[in-house]
Amino acid sequence: MNGCIFHDTAGSPHDRRVFEIVEEAYNRREKVVVFAGSEERAAEIDRFLWILRQDSFIPHQVVRGYEDSLSVPVVIVTTEWNPLDAGTLIADGHCRMEFAKEFEIIHEFVDRSSPEIRDACRDRFRAYRDKNIPVEYLKTGVWKGVIPKN
Repeated sequence: MNGCIFHDTAGSPHDRRVFEIVEEAYNRREKVVVFAGSEERAAEIDRFLWILRQDSFIPHQVVRGYEDSLSVPVVIVTTEWNPLDAGTLIADGHCRMEFAKEFEIIHEFVDRSSPEIRDACRDRFRAYRDKNIPVEYLKTGVWKGVIPKN
């Protein structure tokens, strides 16, 4: 594992940041798993990957069960499953640490929608650090493929 990057979107919806991370990984020909916390959220992510930028199409698929062969580089899942053997995880919802650690790079988001959720994000940040997983915190700007250093 190379590390985890926490993206702070300063309280605004992080859909654009998810798109940017997926697009950057796609341009590098990397496989990506987007973990959504619910079916509704998976549908939202699917929708904005289709419409966010008119001049850019990122092949992707919402995967809800076992698939024999997937021909897309990006999947959206609601269960802790890596059907692509991808190295990049975008954790749009909180998944188990054991699942996240299977990936080379993890992207998480700081959610300030309530004090409880914000504190859960802080706990998650500390949990990565306590497991000696390099963690980077990005307050503003667009992720440009920087991987945390050990």
